[in-house]
Amino acid sequence: MNEKISVIVLAHGDEKELTRCVDRILNQNYENYELIVVSTQKNSELEEKANNNDLMTLYVKDVDKLENLRAYALNKADGDKVLFVEPNDFLIDEQSITTLNEVYTQKNADLLLNSFMTLRDGKFYFIGGEDEHILRNVFLFQQIEKVEFRKLGGALIKKNLLDEMDADDLVKSDQVLLNRLSRKAKNIIFSYQNKYVYDQVVGNKLPELDSGKESELYFSDTFKIAEQNKKNGYVNKVAEKISIALCTDENLVKHIGTLLYSVDENTSSFVDAYIIYDNLSEKSLKKLTSLNDILSTVTVHMVRVLDKQQEKLSKISLKNNGLPVTSYYRFILADLLPSLDRIIYLDVDTLALGDLTELWRTDLEGKFMGVVKDVFNVAPKIVSERKSYFNSGMLLMDLNLFRKYDICSDLVDFAIDVAEYCEYGDQDILNYYFIDGYKLLDIKWNCGREFLEDREKEVGIVHFYGLEKPWNNIVYSFYVRENIINMEHIYKLYQYRFLQKSKSLKDNKVTIVVTLDIFKYSKTLESVLLQSYCNIEVKVIDVSQDDRVKAKVRKLQLYYPNLKYYEVTLNDDFSRVMNFVIKNSSEHIFFVKSPYVLLSKTISDLMEIILENQADIAVVEDRAYNLNQLMYYFVEKDNQLEDISGQSKLNSLNGCLIKKKIFDAVGVLNFEDNESLTATILEKADKVMVKHSDYLIKVFD
Repeated sequence: MNEKISVIVLAHGDEKELTRCVDRILNQNYENYELIVVSTQKNSELEEKANNNDLMTLYVKDVDKLENLRAYALNKADGDKVLFVEPNDFLIDEQSITTLNEVYTQKNADLLLNSFMTLRDGKFYFIGGEDEHILRNVFLFQQIEKVEFRKLGGALIKKNLLDEMDADDLVKSDQVLLNRLSRKAKNIIFSYQNKYVYDQVVGNKLPELDSGKESELYFSDTFKIAEQNKKNGYVNKVAEKISIALCTDENLVKHIGTLLYSVDENTSSFVDAYIIYDNLSEKSLKKLTSLNDILSTVTVHMVRVLDKQQEKLSKISLKNNGLPVTSYYRFILADLLPSLDRIIYLDVDTLALGDLTELWRTDLEGKFMGVVKDVFNVAPKIVSERKSYFNSGMLLMDLNLFRKYDICSDLVDFAIDVAEYCEYGDQDILNYYFIDGYKLLDIKWNCGREFLEDREKEVGIVHFYGLEKPWNNIVYSFYVRENIINMEHIYKLYQYRFLQKSKSLKDNKVTIVVTLDIFKYSKTLESVLLQSYCNIEVKVIDVSQDDRVKAKVRKLQLYYPNLKYYEVTLNDDFSRVMNFVIKNSSEHIFFVKSPYVLLSKTISDLMEIILENQADIAVVEDRAYNLNQLMYYFVEKDNQLEDISGQSKLNSLNGCLIKKKIFDAVGVLNFEDNESLTATILEKADKVMVKHSDYLIKVFD
């Protein structure tokens, strides 16, 4: 025999379609159910129906809140399950309860929610789908996205679940009650049977998401723990020696030295730097451990993620955000570093401009983390309305609290369940999980380069978040985002000093000869200075007759000790200056002139072509960029490498990387005659390669 179902309708007195709702329920063919209607007002029509039908009981209760009617009705219900139907809504046909119960039974549910069919303007609107199991961690995301998860109408609930609720729970809003039920439910099912109809009659509104502090849209208990910690006067131990953590893979290894050098230069305390990794080459491991021979106050420790930890982390979906699994290593730092009470986590694309000692000694007031607000406010609605959404590139973490409450394991489980709902990967996950469980810190400890506004001396940590990095620029940023470029010059200065100190730049040095003829396009020089290839020197040939060009070069020389300046006045011989520069250049020379701009990988890719193909010359093609329209003009390229040795395909040295031995063999050149110049150079070259790809961009307006 089918278990008994108590169908509950709660009426506050002004429902326009209450009679229809009741009639549809009384017309059900399910064999074992009762209908309980609780209203705040007397209704003679309903009284007559109740008197004439043994299935229906009508109660009149004078209360202010609809939720009080619910608690009263549940006290009267004696079914094994409860189905809520709101008075302006209705069940679509006589099979509705039978169908819902079949799904409930087949899926072994204890909480069944339904996709609404909507009646609007005389038409029914609905969506189809496969009935799905809803994980507890996912329930709140569904509550944020779907109105069915914050409205009791259409919910078929095991009565024992409701009996387990405190009396206070039963008079909460639908959203909060469903939230609490989901914590106790063992199997939550969302059905697409479309048996429940929401009627958009006048005054019948679907509930908006309540994201206030009383909404209980919490994904963990960290907020409660933090509140209790503060009441109890909990204090996180702060060691004299600072501990920082970086998480890396093979792609980021080469950037770690610059970050740690900046910490070494600017922090007054001794620092232990823990580099978290899973699978690095022997070359990379040696490169990282050798940092201990270079840095003065920073000691590097390599910490490998255990196989069982990596296996669990690999279950986190990466498909929606494109981030590597290493971005989730910060979740398990407390387990990886069991002897530490706190740590400063830093993304590799950060730079320390201030003393980290101040940050390290910050009182977290019982919170799990100290964080900085994300200025872009890319937060999902629930987070942005509740609390400031934070950027996860810097985290001051209380590892003791993480271990005490087994946060690492729970956080990874949470990430496995919800990653597909998180556009910004680990950052979204941390924001959801730690709502009200963190302390907001001054923006100076995780400041985006866009927001420095000439306050570099105040900033402790600058963060190069986004697609643009100091090692990966795009053309338009040189023209419309001046503050970004200025900070990248500072980054390059730290990189240069680190590389000089590490003595890692020996072979295959490139001299880049930059000819500037107009101040407007002096960004050509900045694109050269921001090349990802590090072993360069830059020589500027200024033919502009504009003092602003000289002033700009002088300013940039503060950041680039490898930048040299040569001015060509009206009385000077351009060829003489060029020959002098070439004679005193390194073993490879690259030529570029304004108004061209280089992509950040131009030199590194051309150098690779030279070495792999034993070529004397490597050439790139160009495309056009409209400065006014901020548009690229694409030319069809096949991205192939072509050997053009012996062919006369060059009419300029612009965009050419040439071995210096070619110039040594030629002697003095006439730079006033491009055609003759290139012909002479080509004649001496045994092998010339051209890359059919766009590394050189001609800017115009």
